[in-house]
Amino acid sequence: MQTRIIHSFLSVGLVICFARQTFAEGTEPSKWLSFRNGGASRVTGDFPTSWAPDDAILWQQELNGYGQSTPVIYGHKVFVSTVIGPMKETCCVSCWDLQSGTSLWAHEFEAATESASNYMHSRAAPTPVVDADGVYVFFEGGDLVALNHEGEVQWHRDLAADLGPFTNNHGLGSSPSQTDELVIISLEHQGPSYLLAIEKSSGRTRWKVDRPSGSSWSSPIVVTSQNGPRVIVSSAGSVTAYEASSGQVLWTLEGLEGNTVPSPTSQGDHLLIGARLPEFGESSAAAKSNLCLRLTDDSYDVEWRAETVLSDYASPVVADGCAYFLNKAGVLTCLDLNSGERHYTKRLGCSCWATPMVAGDHIYFFGKNGETHVIRSGPEFERVAVSQLWSADNPPKPETYVESTGSGHGHQQSSENEAENPSDVAQTSEAGQQPRGLLAMLLAGDKNGDGVLTKDEVPPRFQRMAKGGDLNDDDQLDEAEMKAMDESFRERRAGSREGARDPIVYGVAAADGVIVIRTGTRLFAVSRDATSNHADTAGGG
Repeated sequence: MQTRIIHSFLSVGLVICFARQTFAEGTEPSKWLSFRNGGASRVTGDFPTSWAPDDAILWQQELNGYGQSTPVIYGHKVFVSTVIGPMKETCCVSCWDLQSGTSLWAHEFEAATESASNYMHSRAAPTPVVDADGVYVFFEGGDLVALNHEGEVQWHRDLAADLGPFTNNHGLGSSPSQTDELVIISLEHQGPSYLLAIEKSSGRTRWKVDRPSGSSWSSPIVVTSQNGPRVIVSSAGSVTAYEASSGQVLWTLEGLEGNTVPSPTSQGDHLLIGARLPEFGESSAAAKSNLCLRLTDDSYDVEWRAETVLSDYASPVVADGCAYFLNKAGVLTCLDLNSGERHYTKRLGCSCWATPMVAGDHIYFFGKNGETHVIRSGPEFERVAVSQLWSADNPPKPETYVESTGSGHGHQQSSENEAENPSDVAQTSEAGQQPRGLLAMLLAGDKNGDGVLTKDEVPPRFQRMAKGGDLNDDDQLDEAEMKAMDESFRERRAGSREGARDPIVYGVAAADGVIVIRTGTRLFAVSRDATSNHADTAGGG
């Protein structure tokens, strides 16, 4: 494996780097340490509540490659991951100065596993974790690398080589969590799946436990208890708590639906579980899976179930004694944290792929289209501001990135011919033609060729989906039911390519008065201290 380290310092940036490298004794560095900053999406400090393309933009920088992860921050350094090349041939971790946007270093290496870089697959989707000693970055192809804050490799592993290839139509997207000593990674896919703990100091596996096989993009979190840290995983229809030091299962709540994308949110002894409408599932079952648990030392109580509330990509957040859930249509529901009583439901008017951020008495909702809605926390709805990160008439286009097939995120035509992907928008076959899309994938399990799938013939990855598609509850899928599933699948994904075209806001991190917002190919930083001069000179156009 070839490794290349790029260090680039401007003279001013060099002075800043060394001046800030050593923090004053007793002073805590500013930090956003992981995906959703440890599972609460909360930060302290004074942050801007409004901005515009020509106002409060501190800096912006084009990234090399593409990524869907959230930046992480430690002190004055911002760390972010990307993949480079039409087949994600290269993995990259880059480091930027929080206040100036200066590029401090970038570490690139050959990916252990290659796959197409396009809108149907995850691209540097897992968010790194960072601590005082280094940054630990997992890529969906299996690479796990530990770097110190200067970009020097401490250790590097290929988890796909160690545990077997990852089988998932859309790639892995679960982000690691951490304890003081361990990096916790959830690997749930169609093949053998695991939750494992990796020692930060050595890269060795401390423990590994089996997880249910199936597609899941929810991320584990670590919560504290009197008996030590606990790892919480919400996915595959259940919520499970593990002892962080050993991987021992402490408790499991089962019977959930749709909890494969939103991640759990902790606040004190409250644990919010988010769930979206599953493929062919019932909205009532998914809504009852949006709930609040009250954690005890090694157990839990179900505090309340939301009944009519759904989540989607964004995980729930807690602020000012309230729980906030945002659905696919951008409808926000505010519930009382202790009772689950509904305070209000309000349409924000934006679709969010990033989880909201709580700062003081403000909650930030980052729309995928660059529009941010800021509300005041509390039982009554109050919109504080609506801001645009870029002009809707002239959004920033990726400068170098090109999709591997067709003319997707890169806004340029690829040199390769567009390849048909069975996991793309499902396509029903014409008369006399072979089935395509979802229908073909279902019929691949038809062992006797009778056009009917018994419960045992349904491919494992479609078992949960098939329950919702079995309209007459006879434990099999007939031709009409499979065609109905195919049609629903196709309708839900209509326009998915266009809807996944960059720029898309994937995630945010915040520290020291600066909010760093990440699209597929660019970092934006907004701050109260920004001037028009910063916006004009400190980054891409």
